[in-house]
Amino acid sequence: MKKAQIYIVLLLITTLSCKDKVSEKLKNIALVEPKTELITEINTLDNLEEQKKKEGDNKLDLTFSPIDSTQYFDYKKKYSNDVTIDSLIINKENSFFTLSIKNTEKKFSCGIDFNNCTYYKGYLNSLNKYVLTYCGVLYCGTSLLDKNTGIQNYLESPFDTECETPSLSKDKNKLISYSSSVFDKESFIGLYKKNTETQEIDFENYETFNTSDWRINEIIWVDDNFIALKIYDKYGGITGDKLMNVRYLKSKIE
Repeated sequence: MKKAQIYIVLLLITTLSCKDKVSEKLKNIALVEPKTELITEINTLDNLEEQKKKEGDNKLDLTFSPIDSTQYFDYKKKYSNDVTIDSLIINKENSFFTLSIKNTEKKFSCGIDFNNCTYYKGYLNSLNKYVLTYCGVLYCGTSLLDKNTGIQNYLESPFDTECETPSLSKDKNKLISYSSSVFDKESFIGLYKKNTETQEIDFENYETFNTSDWRINEIIWVDDNFIALKIYDKYGGITGDKLMNVRYLKSKIE
């Protein structure tokens, strides 16, 4: 009888101890997740505030004039953005690809249904940088990842969508990035210039241009001081993927 009582007491103590351990684990899990989300949100807000400050201090003054499609495609034939695409790298869901970073192979993954996915967009030869886009649940962002140093430079955008593949000037001294809103007729242009001391593109200081007059399909460099744009209003047509009201513009980079 005494042995049975002792056994019951030990069983109760063990059960309570296990419950305490499980509760503690659940408590830790509950604490970790919100904390991670909070830090991400704060960092995002800080980045947005910093971006707004930079945009306010460094406005890009562009004056556009219309050009016809013949002029635009003539400019395009003479321009290359110096981006090479490795056809062996394929963006697939629930998979990954590897890139050589600092002489080491690094993995970039893509989840099921393309959630939390990194996309390979090419290699910018003159800058020795990979063009990558990362898409989370509610946003996408584009960055340039240096092959030799592993340093990642993010291309700014006021929208939740990624920037398109950037366009490098013919003299390699300026880099144009651009993006357009999915929801509204709005576009953003960022201009990055080479630092005269480091002789490298400065990603910390840049000039910005915003408009609510059109969306951007493509930007090319005419020469070292002029750019040309292919713009449109929205997608439409029977299949919904046709560019509506396409036109072409040209502007000098001051």
